[in-house]
Amino acid sequence: MTFKTFLRTLVAITISSAATLVFAQSGPVLMTINGGKIYTSQVNEMVSMAVANGAKDTPELRQSLLNDLVIREVITQDIKKTGLLNKDNNALKLKLAQQNAMLDLWYGEYFKTHPVTEADIKAEFERQLAASKEPQNSKQYEVAQIMVGTESEAQDIINQIKGGAKFETLAKEKSLDKISGAQGGVVGWVFPSQLAPPINDIIVNLNKGNITQTPVKTNNGWHVIKLDDVRPFVMPSFDQVKNNIAQELVQQRRQQAINALLKDAKVVKGN
Repeated sequence: MTFKTFLRTLVAITISSAATLVFAQSGPVLMTINGGKIYTSQVNEMVSMAVANGAKDTPELRQSLLNDLVIREVITQDIKKTGLLNKDNNALKLKLAQQNAMLDLWYGEYFKTHPVTEADIKAEFERQLAASKEPQNSKQYEVAQIMVGTESEAQDIINQIKGGAKFETLAKEKSLDKISGAQGGVVGWVFPSQLAPPINDIIVNLNKGNITQTPVKTNNGWHVIKLDDVRPFVMPSFDQVKNNIAQELVQQRRQQAINALLKDAKVVKGN
């Protein structure tokens, strides 16, 4: 866990309890703010955490941490004064923030024993490089879509496009997929294997610039598909993609950790 993550965790715990930092409050008092005391022990504990995360114990660090404690104290006092935690959904928001901070702590501990190493990243790169040489991955397709709820709606859109209506305009107006719809239907560059069937089979036989002539049904709805462009796929170099691969592996490890917990969890619906 980085020192910044530690401070985020501290914010969640401190504000959600609407109290002074949960540190050892003993020894000399460094400062009193509207009756609230900041102790040397609080600064010492924060310094210890910072040093454990690579910082150096310097007068500048101690002053910075003291300033941070002062800010936290005056904000906490104002929260109590204004009753901010009782307004709107603030109590729930802070509860979720505290839970998210606890998740950060838990994941941090998990990755101590399950780190993503350079060897892991290199192995995944080699796997992707080998996969990129397979025939089905030799090309990427720039795809756009309009997704609606019924076959008749999809057919009407096809008829409008044939009559001169713009695909992009209809996507923004009618698509149930709001993310691609906001982009004029653009999904982006994909491999067929990344698309839901039967779109994955249809797209490889569609001519560039054309749309599907009949509605396409998937588990999500009815689609009108457009192929904007096709390009040969060339695997980037390791240095170009290693950060992205590392992020992918981190997400995979997180999911594996969750799956392991769920596997052993006893889940009972209702009472």
